[in-house]
Amino acid sequence: MTDFTLYNENTAPDSTKNTLKEVKAAYGMLPNLYGYLAESPVALNAYLHINDQLMKHSSLTPIEVQVALLAISEVNDCEFCIAAHSWMGDSLKANAQTVAAIRDGGDINDAKDKALVDFVRALVNDRGFVNEEITDAFLAAGFSRENMFDLLVCNMLKSLSNYANHITKTQVNTELAAFAR
Repeated sequence: MTDFTLYNENTAPDSTKNTLKEVKAAYGMLPNLYGYLAESPVALNAYLHINDQLMKHSSLTPIEVQVALLAISEVNDCEFCIAAHSWMGDSLKANAQTVAAIRDGGDINDAKDKALVDFVRALVNDRGFVNEEITDAFLAAGFSRENMFDLLVCNMLKSLSNYANHITKTQVNTELAAFAR
């Protein structure tokens, strides 16, 4: 069995120590995912940069980004990211019914949120071969082709973090436990 080191801002390699300090300052805690990604400055910095681009520069709102990231994490069965994006969605005031439905596999009541989640689920499950009916519903809900490309970036980000969490068996931080399934 491969054991991975869960670093913190004091024990991380010199190449990622300051980055973990910045993450902890930004979130008020150090999410365990970052502690594992600290093994690789490339992985840690890529995750942070892509996340920053999505949250600050995406054609999607920060709430839509979090809903997409949560839905992708649910499809990929990543318990850590489900808790983390539920927490982030809550902090951004995402539709609580939408978040609960994604987490629990229920029906999403908000039509725009449903179109977003349906598109994202098809994107992941069908490896980008989203059928026209789902694409048309996504566009009819008010989304754009630019949004589709930004959702590809969301999927790229979640491939990195969901898969990292799977191989490291990342545990949900106690600060996120209330948002775990």
